Amino acid sequence: MLRTSALKLMYRSSALRPATVMIAALCIGIPLMTCGAEDLTNLGGSLSTDLAGRHAIQASAPNVVGDARLAEQAAGFPLFHRTTTAQDGLGPTFINNSCAGCHVNNGRGPATLGVPSRGGSSMVIKIKPPGTLGDGSAPRVPRLGSQILEQKIGTPIKKGVRLTWVPVNGKYGDGTGYSLRKPKLVLPTSLKLPKKTIVSLRMSPALIGMGLLEAISDAELVGLSDPRDLDGDGISGRVNWVRDHESGGYSVGRFGLKATLPTVEQQSASALYHDMQITNSMFFEPGEALEATDQDLHSLAIYLRLSGVPKAQDQANSVVIEGKKLFSQIGCNKCHRTTFTTGSHSDPELSNQKIHPFTDLLLHDMGPGLADGWSEFSAGAREWRTSPLWGLGFSRRLANGKAVYLHDGRARTLEEAILWHGGEGASSQRNFKNLSRIQRQALLAFLNSL
Repeated sequence: MLRTSALKLMYRSSALRPATVMIAALCIGIPLMTCGAEDLTNLGGSLSTDLAGRHAIQASAPNVVGDARLAEQAAGFPLFHRTTTAQDGLGPTFINNSCAGCHVNNGRGPATLGVPSRGGSSMVIKIKPPGTLGDGSAPRVPRLGSQILEQKIGTPIKKGVRLTWVPVNGKYGDGTGYSLRKPKLVLPTSLKLPKKTIVSLRMSPALIGMGLLEAISDAELVGLSDPRDLDGDGISGRVNWVRDHESGGYSVGRFGLKATLPTVEQQSASALYHDMQITNSMFFEPGEALEATDQDLHSLAIYLRLSGVPKAQDQANSVVIEGKKLFSQIGCNKCHRTTFTTGSHSDPELSNQKIHPFTDLLLHDMGPGLADGWSEFSAGAREWRTSPLWGLGFSRRLANGKAVYLHDGRARTLEEAILWHGGEGASSQRNFKNLSRIQRQALLAFLNSL
């Protein structure tokens, strides 16, 4: 772990790279709104960092100052990255034996299952009967719970679960062909799932800007929702109202691929319990001893909330500027909302920050191609939360160009991810397909700059 003094030195030596003048020069003759003249370099506001590699999303953000505050954020690092054992409460069955085992370097994990490993998988196979419980939560499968946990203490992961890929072909508007893939999950016959069990394959997302997403006000997200599409723009995003395990009531869901958890701390607590079977004060069965303390949950949450957000790159590049313009022109910004200003937060570093997460945190119908049949709280079988796009290029660099996308890792490139959009995203997908090859490359250059 980096020492506090070293962190201070890195932050003091970082410098902004203003691009406003060059962007303005390149945008002469283009309408201001379509050019998108706003400089997006500081995606995370004052939490934007120039640190290289994994340190950018693991170390404290630049506006976290003072030895005590830096130490508080850093205290979550060993909890997140350590290999847990049975003495820590792990198991007896689990997905992975560390948080970082799924969220590699705090980024995305690979789309692999059934690979022999003593750490475990980086993907989750969620299971449930049809429908929801009275409070809207997902029911558990008798004897098996809510996820397939094949890893056992001291035993490499079984090879019974296999992930294969089925090709799906299509064509662009200019006749150029492309090939996508969709996952085919093969489960061992010994598993004996009840009939009609819903199975949903999920990959681990990058953990970037979590605290800033938490700091966007509920009122603003509710104001963005338009469940009946009253404005007629074809977009009917809506809030997922979910169980709040702290208040006992319901809150705006923000985290998870279907926005099923309202805060970073509850997301961390849920992952400990469901992925590692480590009980805590929010997730446990009656009679179970609590294995993670509330201080553990706090440390994990503040570590993630106050980590840095990588800056966008190359925002003065003419191709990136053209891609940014196309992003709005084909309608991507209708769901991937560019800019928010956060509200007040208990962590003052997160308050009143102008940020560019490229999400509205709302549920959207993404069509039958991406449907997984999973309903939970307000989320339906074809609905997914709009994924934040900040850090896309960083995630790709962190994974040495091998990052995968969408909820199940089916998209090997950002191009493939766009081509899978259906439902409310179908119009943008059609617009993308009808762009010229050079225009498509410009849009992808913009996305990879984030």
